[in-house]
Amino acid sequence: MASLTISANLQQGLSQVEALLSQTLSGSQLEATVNAWCLRVVGSGGKRLRPKLSLLCACALPDGEISSSAVAFAASVELLHTATLVHDDVIDRATVRRGITTLNETEGNHAAVLAGDYLFTRCYALVQDLDCPALYKMISDTLSCLTVGEINQLKNQGRTDLSVQDYRQTVYAKTGALFELASAGPVLLRHDSETYLQALRNFGRTLGMGFQIIDDLLDYSSNATTLGKNIGEDLKEGRITLPVILARQELDESGRRALDEAVTAIDFEAVRQNLIKTGSLERSREYALSLRDEALRSLEILPDSDAVEALREFARAAIERKF
Repeated sequence: MASLTISANLQQGLSQVEALLSQTLSGSQLEATVNAWCLRVVGSGGKRLRPKLSLLCACALPDGEISSSAVAFAASVELLHTATLVHDDVIDRATVRRGITTLNETEGNHAAVLAGDYLFTRCYALVQDLDCPALYKMISDTLSCLTVGEINQLKNQGRTDLSVQDYRQTVYAKTGALFELASAGPVLLRHDSETYLQALRNFGRTLGMGFQIIDDLLDYSSNATTLGKNIGEDLKEGRITLPVILARQELDESGRRALDEAVTAIDFEAVRQNLIKTGSLERSREYALSLRDEALRSLEILPDSDAVEALREFARAAIERKF
């Protein structure tokens, strides 16, 4: 288990992140309305997984610590993540996020889009004084990846012939890229070795992809209370995820045609029964576990420490959804 010192340091760092988020979204009177919207979303009960991941990576580096720069970066990652969620809710016409009504539902799509845009500007405001061009570039590259991934996902709506490789590209753009940024940012801030950079990039990338796979299978096997959003949203929005792709691989031509028809008809129960029958939910879980194991192997290059062990625990909990 992680030591009390790591636990206490992490809690202190996360408290500093919370304070910085609040401070960043408390601008002039002219910005009062949009700040109120954004504070409502930021404070809506998110688990702060990406800031936590980033702070743990900062501690896991040799002689690592949670510096003020690490806190600012961790808060910027959370703002970037929140901005994408606000925009995603508009695209998906979602009404619930984290168990509360979405911004687009209460304020309208136009206001929600503008609030998401504003959150992007606040993200960059937090890192502008960190004097780290490589970090600025990675943030920009990540935002580009998230945007292109969303465009490709829209293009692929309803396509049941997607391959596992197609899906991997989607989950990387959707979640893996942001986990990768959160993990690698502390290395860039310290101008540390390329070896550590590549190790933590791979750690974040593979863990994030595994985390998204679990999210996708829970959309067919969980409930709205546990998930914090309506189940069946992927099917409703025409998103073909790994459970459906793997199920089609197990079916003959007739079975695939029946499953495709159920997907097109948005017949959630018929699709779910196919996933259960073919064992694709469990195979999706095993796929996520293999990505978790790859992520854990990436940490082997780091000197053993309580912080590295805390990262291992974080990776296991992320896939097992223990937080």
